[in-house]
Amino acid sequence: MKKFVKVVETNEEVKVNNNSYIPDDFSFSILSKLPLKSLKRFGCVSKSWSLLFENPHFMNMLRNHFLSNNHRSNYGVTLLLLYDNDLPVHYTLYLLSDDRFENRVKLDLPPPIQEVVSTLYILSSTSINGILCLGNLRSRGMVSIFRAVLWNPATAEYMFIPPSPDEDVPPYRDPVCLFDGFGYDHVRDDYKLIRYIIFFDLTDDDEDVPWEDRSYDPLLEIYSLRNNSWRILDIDMRDIAHCAYDQPQDGAAVYMDGVCHWWANNDLFNLTGILVSYDFSNEVLFTTPMLLDMVESCDFIVNRRLVVLNESIALISNYSKPTTFHISILGELGVKESWIKLFIVGPVPSIKCPIGFGKKGICFKQNNDELVWIDINTQIIDEIGVRAEGYSFPMGIYKESLLSIGGINN
Repeated sequence: MKKFVKVVETNEEVKVNNNSYIPDDFSFSILSKLPLKSLKRFGCVSKSWSLLFENPHFMNMLRNHFLSNNHRSNYGVTLLLLYDNDLPVHYTLYLLSDDRFENRVKLDLPPPIQEVVSTLYILSSTSINGILCLGNLRSRGMVSIFRAVLWNPATAEYMFIPPSPDEDVPPYRDPVCLFDGFGYDHVRDDYKLIRYIIFFDLTDDDEDVPWEDRSYDPLLEIYSLRNNSWRILDIDMRDIAHCAYDQPQDGAAVYMDGVCHWWANNDLFNLTGILVSYDFSNEVLFTTPMLLDMVESCDFIVNRRLVVLNESIALISNYSKPTTFHISILGELGVKESWIKLFIVGPVPSIKCPIGFGKKGICFKQNNDELVWIDINTQIIDEIGVRAEGYSFPMGIYKESLLSIGGINN
């Protein structure tokens, strides 16, 4: 049946088809440009929309739009921290400003760091307003000592972060940091450092130690540059207390838009886990469970690596031996169902592990310690010509700024 609509401007009768069907190509084109957060919620509109992520044609459109929305200007230049295997251990930090790493600039680490023979890493693997937070781990007998330095490479300004009073404990308690992160509180205009610490007992049962000093409860503590002090956060930690974390010096933390993130696994094979996130401005800790994205295998453990990909939180997963990498994107923090497995890279037999993401795709370390770029869309491998026999953290991002570290207190 046809119906007629009166057009006021022309007084003409216009025939309108009552069929409101929208072709899939047209609707897919629109939907593929929506944020992942919105896209997941539209599955209730129709049956075909509820099966979008099972449709190969739509998934190709979604991948292409996701990659075309590459904010290259936001990447800055790449940071790569290398160390040699000879004693004493020597660290070298490079700025790599082109895709093939041919334009390498060696940065002079601040003097206190140059004198220290220890484990060195960059918290959150990124700079914030041009400022890096360098973490330094040393051993004092059986106790691990953590020190941190804020450093602006452009101005050569640096500042030591004072040690936490809760970490400076008598020798009967050994503090171990499970995760840490560096971030910015935009509400208070403040740089902050967060650490999650557990303690091990170093005493004998017969040793005379006051009961109040035998507390081994985990601590979540935060440092404020504006106040130049540490304090313990009063936050429920039950959801994160029994998880395993990658070591901080392995670049386990990623930072984006005022929030720091860590991956925590819940089982022996790392099949299931949660994304742990901390909002520096609201001082809220929350978790996002992960959808089961890998098939259980009795032979292989799943390796996980968090990265920031096109301004989204991404999780790269692979078994310890087969070299096929699955990349899942998070659409909405706190929503388990918003994870979307968007890319599969491989199999690539020569690849050992991912170390970061850049303008050309994912940078991987090969079995021979050479670095290569892999385009996650075309899966073309591009050799870089850089050998990273010993890297201590994944590649990071640096954006130059002349802002003063101490200026925040003025």
